[in-house]
Amino acid sequence: MPIVAAVATLDPDTAENTAHEITAATARAPSAAEVTNLLRGKSFNIGGSNPTRVDYAKEGNASTIYFPGRADNGIWRSEDGRVCYENFRTFPAVCNDVRVVGADIYVKRSNGQVLQAVPR
Repeated sequence: MPIVAAVATLDPDTAENTAHEITAATARAPSAAEVTNLLRGKSFNIGGSNPTRVDYAKEGNASTIYFPGRADNGIWRSEDGRVCYENFRTFPAVCNDVRVVGADIYVKRSNGQVLQAVPR
């Protein structure tokens, strides 16, 4: 069974990383409609001990991304198995792969890094 990614998830209660593997057998790519339902109107922390926060508008496709020390606004849209970001000032348009394992959401960034999107 090939490994899609090895992921370390930060447990907010214990501040400990838990390592686990995401495989093709356990992860599934959600449809565009599922991606929209998973994200719209919600806020997520993505990353480890210094996470990036992403807020998705409840109505429409506006998005705010909070990086350490700054924030940026733009547009997001869903595709089958992907979420795409456009019209941000600080980074170019990009699409990230989205995978779901049970109730957990994972995002594969353009640099290949796989991170869990943890609801805030």
